[in-house]
Amino acid sequence: MKSTFKGSYFSYILIFFFFFFCMAAFSAVLSVYLTGQGISVVHMSRIISAGSLFAFVISPITGYICDRTGKPRQVNMVMMLLVGILSILFAKTKNVYLLFILNGLIMSFIHATQPSCERLAGASKYRYGILRVWGTVGYACGAQLAGLALEKLPSMALFVSVLIAAVLCAVGLAGANDPLMPEKTSEAEKSEGKSRLSSFLTNRYYLMFVLITVLFWGCSGANMTYVPVLLTSLGVPASSVGTVIFFSTLVEIPLILFSNRFMDKFNGKTLILFACALTLTEFLVFGLVNSSVAVMAVVIGIKAIATTTYVMIQLKIVRNLVPADLTTTALALIGTGNSIGTILMQNLGGIVTETYSVQSFYLIMAGLIVLTMVICLFFKVSNEQKVFG
Repeated sequence: MKSTFKGSYFSYILIFFFFFFCMAAFSAVLSVYLTGQGISVVHMSRIISAGSLFAFVISPITGYICDRTGKPRQVNMVMMLLVGILSILFAKTKNVYLLFILNGLIMSFIHATQPSCERLAGASKYRYGILRVWGTVGYACGAQLAGLALEKLPSMALFVSVLIAAVLCAVGLAGANDPLMPEKTSEAEKSEGKSRLSSFLTNRYYLMFVLITVLFWGCSGANMTYVPVLLTSLGVPASSVGTVIFFSTLVEIPLILFSNRFMDKFNGKTLILFACALTLTEFLVFGLVNSSVAVMAVVIGIKAIATTTYVMIQLKIVRNLVPADLTTTALALIGTGNSIGTILMQNLGGIVTETYSVQSFYLIMAGLIVLTMVICLFFKVSNEQKVFG
């Protein structure tokens, strides 16, 4: 039985479905949970921004431990079990400072585990798309359950589901095959690597892309937090919020499955402008329209398309701007920029929403997306590397 499970497709289904289920169940409607507990919007935004703040420290340390020990599966199994345990502690406290610390640990553990999950999928004998699609289904189910739990069940039920999902993800990690670890490099190779690293860090188009991503992803990260707040402010019940996120997430499935048919055909600059145009439309509707039906339609029809496309854009552009063996480093640096953008926008959102309204915040973010599009006009990148074929 053990040999049948080891490296099986089912083990990877467990990893991807329950990892993303765990992420969604905890974070998708966390803003609604916190404000429902009587926590102000300013404190709510600070609590949620803790995940990005803690990730600055925990993600690099996790990566170092995984590489140093050569046991990424075991390291991430421990982290997922900690996510489950800490989520129960999170449910039992109402202290803002403890919530800040616990959310920071939980979300940073989740963020730190995701790259290893992606790496395990890439090292498996199965095609990436048919594994990653289970993550989309898991996230959709987690968001739906979170909305139903907040409205129909005691709030503790939500966090128990996070614990169960974390344990099942750990079971999947136990069954996956180990990825191939990189061979140790000589001193000469290390010196050459440092030289090539500094060369792309001084590439103005790479640095411009980092700035574009900070602006775009900072707004997108804040959008994930404030969409539930916007919907509830328009009178949408928590269970329906979960349903909206459920259907908006399912839109990702064809994008992921058929990415090889369109992502390599278009230039990275064109794809960025496309994602920005969708996001600008989304934010303008959120900021100017008071109809809950219109807002829900836009969330379902646009939100996931823009963000999922941009996730793939990052990989495509980095592969065309830096050497292939430095892709992970370049993406990690962009990830750090994403965290900075998210922290800034989360806290700005709390101040603006508390002082004015959540719709005013969306109009500010619409202005930042326009700025992103203007910067993108001066951006140049080749389309030589075929990433999704």
